[in-house]
Amino acid sequence: MTQPAPATSLRERRRERTRDELIGTLLTIIAEDGVDTATIERMATRSGMARGTLYAHFPGGRDDLLRAAYARLTDELVARSRAAVSAASSWQDQLVALAREMIELAGDPRVGHFYNVSGPGLIATGPERGRGSGASVELVRGVLAEARADGELGQDVDEALTAALLVGALREAAIAVASGGTRDGVGADPARMLAAFARLVAGLAAGHEGRDSSGRGL
Repeated sequence: MTQPAPATSLRERRRERTRDELIGTLLTIIAEDGVDTATIERMATRSGMARGTLYAHFPGGRDDLLRAAYARLTDELVARSRAAVSAASSWQDQLVALAREMIELAGDPRVGHFYNVSGPGLIATGPERGRGSGASVELVRGVLAEARADGELGQDVDEALTAALLVGALREAAIAVASGGTRDGVGADPARMLAAFARLVAGLAAGHEGRDSSGRGL
């Protein structure tokens, strides 16, 4: 029998609530004026907390706060992506639903640039870096594996490699959208990005439809 998790103390709950409030304040500052303005001094003024309180909760100061804010956005994106994938019907729709969540976050004028461009540049190492992409790759891999098991995808499809390539393409699209311009000559129109990704996914299905049950071309 699984034992229930021990209840957290009032002190622990207050500490976690304060951390959440500080992360929320940081994200608000980033949304309003960009990550460069998110200094400890402004955080203290905006939150109404002393600098010592900020450092008590985030000993690494601004760097720790940025990491925590980035991790929160990742957790929220992963949760929304999983829900969107679960709500979609076909495996193609599931992949497009995941893409939509990533591109919509990239297009968010408040935090899209931080999550896709400036944040990764500031967080070069650590567990926060790449966690969102890793979760997305696993989601796509699971969708492809299920589609192949159901006979809706060719047996020659490498789920792991295909998932990594699809998510890599989505990351590039998200960076272009978040940058608000072009990246390597690619436009930043979210609708066009999503439509192009849907065509890539349709290509996987078309490749399967063009083969017989033995995997040979028709």
